[in-house]
Amino acid sequence: KGPTHIYEKETPEQKREAQKALEAENQENRRQREELVLLARRALRSMGDSEVNSKKHSWTKKHELKRGDRTRGGVDGWRHREEVLKPKLVPFIKHLRRTGHNSILLKDGAPSHTSKIATEYLSVSHIEKLRWPGHSPDVNAEEHAWPWIRRHITKDFKPSTCAGDCKAY
Repeated sequence: KGPTHIYEKETPEQKREAQKALEAENQENRRQREELVLLARRALRSMGDSEVNSKKHSWTKKHELKRGDRTRGGVDGWRHREEVLKPKLVPFIKHLRRTGHNSILLKDGAPSHTSKIATEYLSVSHIEKLRWPGHSPDVNAEEHAWPWIRRHITKDFKPSTCAGDCKAY
């Protein structure tokens, strides 16, 4: 088990700052891609490719990073990367490696875990991931018990929604 994290509600100010930071990151990525395209075109031209300038950049939009749809609140790939991966999980895994423990990251299929932002960050950080097997009782046998447990526990009382209570655990 690794570090734990409780997401708090994102404020409008945090949303604006995140959007600004994401736009700056996209702009830097765009600049780097344009430099690489120029280098690639030069190399193709030197190899005699006559159609080097006619190839359209149909892939450009696919490389833009964006925030996920959080109309009902929740967590997107940006928040997951900024609040969990960068400050907690990646340093934890790197610490394990330094101490001689080889580790593989197993994540479920939550949209924030499978987002392009999170996936690219883990790839750049050289974190090896194990693909999540769907409906695999051998990995998480207790998963099928959670709905029953939740119904049983919450039928007599309402669970706490206080952030302070959650942080106590």
